[in-house]
Amino acid sequence: MPEDKNEIMHTEEAEEDVYGILDLPAKQQRFIHLYLTGRYKNAELASLLGVHVNTIHNWLRKPEVKRIITEFQKDEHEVVEANLKALRGKAIETMAELMESPIDGIRYQASKDILDRTGHKSVQKMEVKKEVYTYEKQMRDLVDASIPDDLVIELLQDEYEVLDD
Repeated sequence: MPEDKNEIMHTEEAEEDVYGILDLPAKQQRFIHLYLTGRYKNAELASLLGVHVNTIHNWLRKPEVKRIITEFQKDEHEVVEANLKALRGKAIETMAELMESPIDGIRYQASKDILDRTGHKSVQKMEVKKEVYTYEKQMRDLVDASIPDDLVIELLQDEYEVLDD
């Protein structure tokens, strides 16, 4: 147990400085706190801190600032995940209550949600038939569609007569 006031303050700072944020200048510390709230755009942060928006961008590129933000977000994610996992039991109880609802639509949706989340989702299939035509095939089809067969035969006969002469 710490014996004097300085030792107590030092211990509190050490607990507060888990990420190494106290090694940064005061404005950068404040920036990180505000940035992590997720409430402000970079331009708003610059205005609040009295710096240019490019300074904010530069701070975000600094390895120590990136590391602090990343570590905090990782820890925060773990806390949120733990809290959500703690609510699973309550969610299951709520779904069980909804399964007993006198309203058919609510019972149906609760049943469907439970089945979907436990890997029993209904299979939806869609069959797609796709044919790909080459440019040459498209041109041949256009020519065939626009010239009647008897005209093609006449043209071919005329060409053979020219070749025979």
